[in-house]
Amino acid sequence: MLKVVVSTLVLMASGTAGRPAAPAAHAPRAHIQATPGTSEPRSAAAIVANRAKDALSARLLRAAMGGNAEEVRSALAAGADIESPSESGSTALALAAVHGHTAIVNLLLSGGANPSAADTSGATPLFVAASEGHVAALDALAARGANLDVRDKEGLTPLIAAASANRLEAIRWLLGHGARVDVASKGGGTAVMAAAFGGYSEAVQLLIARGANVNVTDESNRTPLMAAARAGSAPAVQALITAKANLTAEDNAGSTALTFAAVSLHAPIMDLLEKAGLRKGGEMGLIFAAGNCGTDIVKKLVSRGISVRVQRNDTTAVLQAAAAGCLDTLRYLLANGADANAKDKKGVTALMEAATTGSAPVVELLLNAGADLEAETLDGETAWRRATMLGDREVVDVFKKAREKRASTSPQSR
Repeated sequence: MLKVVVSTLVLMASGTAGRPAAPAAHAPRAHIQATPGTSEPRSAAAIVANRAKDALSARLLRAAMGGNAEEVRSALAAGADIESPSESGSTALALAAVHGHTAIVNLLLSGGANPSAADTSGATPLFVAASEGHVAALDALAARGANLDVRDKEGLTPLIAAASANRLEAIRWLLGHGARVDVASKGGGTAVMAAAFGGYSEAVQLLIARGANVNVTDESNRTPLMAAARAGSAPAVQALITAKANLTAEDNAGSTALTFAAVSLHAPIMDLLEKAGLRKGGEMGLIFAAGNCGTDIVKKLVSRGISVRVQRNDTTAVLQAAAAGCLDTLRYLLANGADANAKDKKGVTALMEAATTGSAPVVELLLNAGADLEAETLDGETAWRRATMLGDREVVDVFKKAREKRASTSPQSR
């Protein structure tokens, strides 16, 4: 079974409040299979006829996918339906197009194949040819009237598909033949957004040269510059800066391109953005870099004057580092004045987060830094209770020793 995957900038919400959400890199395309669907017939004769029809269809689909022109002709001559779809709705033409079998594409088109037949995801033969960069197939399909700006069910176009897969020749071909550069998907992503997310600097530059809007925003108000910063592509970031991308743009969570670079631990991109004049977004960058164990990034941002105690979107660097088990980062934060007892709006502390993840070294570090073992959430939950409920013996033992130590040093024990 062949799956054709098209990447695009479909940015999804993160599980952590306020964290810059990672673009979901993969929007699955059609599951292209050389097996037609069947429906149950009503009689023995119909069963035989249906099986024969299915066998011919499967034969045609396999031949198209495998690039066997002689077998394609033979199957058609035997009565195979040229439009018979696979289970995913892909026709023989789509199978030939996605594999770049241009001779078979031409053979099927000459035989009357529909150049606009869409599979179950809405992708046409031209769409899948673009996603795989088969320019000769694009030529053949366009000559038969295939729509260059056709959209699948997610609103993706062949240009977006080509950009998300870094198919430079297909991008050039599509733009040269009139494809619209700024058509957006349902999520708001355009071709330049998709290319930026992939860190494909040549594709970004090509699209910019053809007039792509560098300040387009998706449904979460994220920009191509944010996408390129997250991808860590200095050439793509520089191309967007040169094209006057809005440096200070913020997404719905208040993140800037600097935030995305910091969260993704791309120090050179941070330097590039700061050199261009971007300062906004470093606070959130520090918080969430801590959650990615990015000690060096945290240090860099602290050296720029950002406090280790900064709080944004109801979280702190200590909470993030503790939840992720980032021991070295947490040690640095605490040594430089971070509050071991910082809470979110529900009263959750770093110690509770560490207890939940079962990180005994982090629990011990927090306790040694003065974390309150008896602190409660608004619901009355404690770190101790979390640890005992989860049954993590190592963490429970650390808590027991801490309680015993506290009991032995209290005035009542003397």
